[in-house]
Amino acid sequence: MNKEKKQNTKSAYIEQILMWMVIFIGFVWMFFFVIDYATAVRLRENIDAISKYAARYVAKYTDTVVNQSTVAFDAQFITNLNNIRNSNISSISAGDINCSIATVAPQNTNSQSIFIVQGTYLKGFLSNQGTNNFTSRTVVYNETNVAQITCTLSVTIN
Repeated sequence: MNKEKKQNTKSAYIEQILMWMVIFIGFVWMFFFVIDYATAVRLRENIDAISKYAARYVAKYTDTVVNQSTVAFDAQFITNLNNIRNSNISSISAGDINCSIATVAPQNTNSQSIFIVQGTYLKGFLSNQGTNNFTSRTVVYNETNVAQITCTLSVTIN
């Protein structure tokens, strides 16, 4: 009888080893998924913070000249944007920001400052779900100009 019991337990050992391997792999996958998801949420919040700060800055400190096609930014603004961004976003320069000021009706009289931040997350942790694009759009009242100012910042997310 002892021989029969020992032969029967061999398959049970293999089943338990396989079960623990599947459970371990599942926990490791969940761990990495949670880390990637948390990173994506943190990036989203950081891009929102950049967009909100930049929209308020553009609304308050842009020149009152309506006919210019671009908005010039000082070095302090770029430094502040780089202080807000987290380490996953590459360094921001003045060349990364494209702005336009509306000169035709009705956009030239609606007193809006729009700041859009766009970036693509290179890690595709949600496979087959399309590209992992992050976009944040903030619209605030333009305090210094009646025209609509639209700025777009393109960032690279590592």
